Amino acid sequence: MPVLIDGDSVIYESAIINEYLEEKYPKVSLMPKEPAQKAQARIWIDFCNTKIHGAAHEVLHGAQPEKAKEQLRSHLLTLDQEMTGRDYIAGDYSLADITFIPVFTRQQRYGVSIDHNLPHLKRWMDRLLARPEVRSTF
Repeated sequence: MPVLIDGDSVIYESAIINEYLEEKYPKVSLMPKEPAQKAQARIWIDFCNTKIHGAAHEVLHGAQPEKAKEQLRSHLLTLDQEMTGRDYIAGDYSLADITFIPVFTRQQRYGVSIDHNLPHLKRWMDRLLARPEVRSTF
């Protein structure tokens, strides 16, 4: 679990760290300003953290990994449908998109493939992984 220590503050959980940094450094805005779009970004962050990561954890550590893979595939199908006609999940590039990047980089570990069977999701994934600030982390 990631932890950020900033002076006397100890912040943990990646989504909370991301929002903390967003608020502390507002020059680089990574959340929508409009409340409804910000809520949509938070919904997708929650979807990733609860549904996707939950199923992925069960794939790796659960009693029924094949069932968990099916759940994960179902969640990826939902994302594929959501990404139809979109460049990013919640309007412009945001923390919502960033939240999914670790899933994309770990897909083989989870036993799933984001390929031509999920064309909209693959296009989004490829766009995110090609960003210079993302590529520099590999």
